[in-house]
Amino acid sequence: MTAAKLKVSLTLSADVVALVDRDAQRRNDTRSGVVEQWLRRAANASVEQEVADATAAYYRSLRGDDLVEDESLSRALSDAARHVSHGEGAPRRRARR
Repeated sequence: MTAAKLKVSLTLSADVVALVDRDAQRRNDTRSGVVEQWLRRAANASVEQEVADATAAYYRSLRGDDLVEDESLSRALSDAARHVSHGEGAPRRRARR
């Protein structure tokens, strides 16, 4: 399902329009398509930064037993992650003798 589109008018400097036009030509897309992609990327980056900031604030706030428990859990999960194969499919089973 495609999201509904709204028509808006923006006033941009000539150098920004030139960048949009260049990117649109390179991508074989429209100005609207390029600007929408740029805005989505900027919005996603903003949300990612907010999550990173909130995560850092959470870890800075840990004290005492919570900090010890979190560090222990972190070490255990990191160790477990080292034993996981990524993108290599299921491990092969040895043939029975």
